[in-house]
Amino acid sequence: MSNKFIEFQNQVEAVKARCASGEIGEAERDAALRQMRLQDEAWGDVWMLSPKGDWFRKAKGSDSWVRDYPLPLIDPATLPTVPQMNLRQVARAVHDCARCPLHQGRARAVPGEGPANAEIMFIGEGPGFNEDKQGRPFVGAAGQFLEELLHGIGFKREDVFITNVVKCRPPNNRDPEADELAACKGYLDRQVELIDPKVIVTLGRFSMYRYFPGASITKIHGQAQRVGQRLIVPMFHPAAALHQPKWRPLLIEDFQKLPQFIKEAAAFSQPKEADVSSATQLNLF
Repeated sequence: MSNKFIEFQNQVEAVKARCASGEIGEAERDAALRQMRLQDEAWGDVWMLSPKGDWFRKAKGSDSWVRDYPLPLIDPATLPTVPQMNLRQVARAVHDCARCPLHQGRARAVPGEGPANAEIMFIGEGPGFNEDKQGRPFVGAAGQFLEELLHGIGFKREDVFITNVVKCRPPNNRDPEADELAACKGYLDRQVELIDPKVIVTLGRFSMYRYFPGASITKIHGQAQRVGQRLIVPMFHPAAALHQPKWRPLLIEDFQKLPQFIKEAAAFSQPKEADVSSATQLNLF
């Protein structure tokens, strides 16, 4: 473990203790905590710990704070098997993963980010150049477009969970290969199980193939299909819409359907485990 992160936690607790003893007021406590910063020498990230005890990270090269948990606070020696991991432990395992050759060329692995109770989960294909540097998914041009699409339906990036089918950047942003997809499958399976979203949006062919092998994205995009107790919605990847403008209005139109899909999925009965083999077209009309 990193002593600096533990020491930083102790410094934060010391400020809280001063407030609890009456030495300082709550407003002074909160102001002090919001000014406290920890520089991660390994990556250049900046961390802060909010008055409520939530960790936030500003990745090197980024201007925004995101809710995150410091991986150095998770001892890899104590990790259980993937099916027993929590989201933080999955992120730590992904960070250290060497299951396929992609780890040899990565700067940083990209586990994914978002709330543990997100109603919508977006699954892309793999990290690109910017994602590899920041350790965050969808932070380049495609990520900015994704945020625009979310705003168009009344959502913020912080409302959804975003990840990829492979957690490390393929060389030159090539398509992920079968062994790479297989190496990351267990991590993604566990993330889906833990988050249990009402709707999963697959962005691009390779995430779509996870649920609908061999399907044509041009034929089924934007069509919600029930898989177990949730809806899976295949969509074009935002990067494809940027490179081929003809897909852009289709992607915008597909996004407009998401609020209704959430309502549809919320009505599904329990249990919540998905049966990927029993995908059926949902009649929405």
